[in-house]
Amino acid sequence: MSYLIKTVQPTSEPVTLAQMQLHLRLDTEGSPPSHPDDALITGLISAAREIVEIYTAFTLVETTYQCKEMMKNALVSLKTFPVLTIGSVTYQDSDDATQTINSSEYYIDNFKRPSLLRFKGDTVDKEITVTFTAGFTDGDEPNLFPMPQPLYSAIKLIVSDLYTNRESASENKRYTVPQSSEKLMNQYRIDMGT
Repeated sequence: MSYLIKTVQPTSEPVTLAQMQLHLRLDTEGSPPSHPDDALITGLISAAREIVEIYTAFTLVETTYQCKEMMKNALVSLKTFPVLTIGSVTYQDSDDATQTINSSEYYIDNFKRPSLLRFKGDTVDKEITVTFTAGFTDGDEPNLFPMPQPLYSAIKLIVSDLYTNRESASENKRYTVPQSSEKLMNQYRIDMGT
């Protein structure tokens, strides 16, 4: 059974409320600037980030995951990009006891999308569980994985669309990503073979 789940949610967003207020051309008041729709816009920023993450299979801000996957040919797909750190790599032995693989036996390959966990030396194909942190490193020093600018723009366009069209005409209507956002994201989309 293969899966990828978020174990620690992001604590920040790639686009700030102030940036969205400016993008939406809202009339703000006070210092710091505020608008009656700030809570709504903050929620839409998170929703837009998740839409971009699902569409591209990228992780836009630092997030901790757990991935269970079958190791084949000494590698495991971590199902997202970019992976920053590996917390642990474990497997169940023949006695159903959890065993931890030493970090000297593997490395992260971020030259591929999605990121891969590559194992050194001889390995036996087995199901492993990997705990890791992924996300672009904007604001960190050194900034090893800056988020591509088109993805910032895609988030802003999606928030704008969600904000402008927040009164849906139909309860059963499925949200469609604006074409302009889709075009910005297409170049980064990872084919997960599904």
